[in-house]
Amino acid sequence: MSNWKQNLHKTRYVMDAILLISFMLVSAPQATGIAVHEWGSLLFIIPFSIHLLLHWDWIKNSAKHLISNISARQRFNIIWDYAIYLMMLLAFVSGFLISISLFPALNIEINIQDFWSKVHHDSATLLMPMLGIHLALNWSWIVKLSKRMSQRGE
Repeated sequence: MSNWKQNLHKTRYVMDAILLISFMLVSAPQATGIAVHEWGSLLFIIPFSIHLLLHWDWIKNSAKHLISNISARQRFNIIWDYAIYLMMLLAFVSGFLISISLFPALNIEINIQDFWSKVHHDSATLLMPMLGIHLALNWSWIVKLSKRMSQRGE
């Protein structure tokens, strides 16, 4: 494997680990408090965006693969990844619409509606098991890359 491709895989691996850890931190407002949850969620957009950019080649080609002759597992994985992305966007948007710390600190007044509170709670609650399934679907890649990185002493 070429050096740039090895570095890309290593970068993806490290950034994905950072993404997972940061997601777990912002997913516990009971432990961190609402202010840390909201500001941390705003900062979470950075590793989330980096994750999308680092996997852009997969994103770009995945729609083409859906209509090609691929296995049911591959088709499910593509659809599942898109579902996680949409659920994450729903959690982001609804979270901002119910902000009690972030927007007031920026002197932005919003009228919090119960509908958006429920959407945020439900989408955030669904994300955890969805990400667990995502990790399970990609577990062989995680293990293979972990072994490869530990053999090289990286």
